[in-house]
Amino acid sequence: MQTRQPECLEKILENIKTGKNSLVWRKNVYSYVEAVSESYSVVYLNELAPIKSKLIQLISTIQEIRDRKVPTSTQFQRMTIEELKEMLFKKASGFKVVVVFNHFERLTPATSRFWLSVSSHERIVFLGSICGNFKKETFGLYQTFEVVNEKLMKTEGSGSEMDITMPFVLIVGAFIFICFLKISLIGSVMLVSALWFAFLVVRTLLYLIR
Repeated sequence: MQTRQPECLEKILENIKTGKNSLVWRKNVYSYVEAVSESYSVVYLNELAPIKSKLIQLISTIQEIRDRKVPTSTQFQRMTIEELKEMLFKKASGFKVVVVFNHFERLTPATSRFWLSVSSHERIVFLGSICGNFKKETFGLYQTFEVVNEKLMKTEGSGSEMDITMPFVLIVGAFIFICFLKISLIGSVMLVSALWFAFLVVRTLLYLIR
């Protein structure tokens, strides 16, 4: 009896072939590891943080796949994150590796910036899951991915975290301006005063919410 292939696998394999990162909405991507491993070398990290330990795990697994000596734990710990990244790039040269992880939405701005720099390597491809709204600061990394079941994600209403702070402050400022203007005498001096008062309130609100 033929084993049923995981949903979206065809599109994921197509993306890997062309070097494009893939995200799957609300699905544990560990279920794809076996199928993808038939054609590519796969490293399952579960999540992408903390950065240093995940880098060490990634490099160690690549070394094992290529039947090469793995640096000792002491050697790894002495290295900085940038040094580990340089080592990863050397190990991945001429060798395509698929990094599989879950929960894109848990990425912090700093973590996403680092992995964005890693994703620039032509031989490293990411396959991840996303199970909720992601932080707006991680949008740069998000743009490098294709959500393979995007229709489902849009149907269930997800995406980046909505930042309502600025619209809210502007609305409050406009409301204050109108109210102050209505109770003022019509005249250029009062108009300028109303504008200035609204500006001060908006600036104060922005300062308080930062």
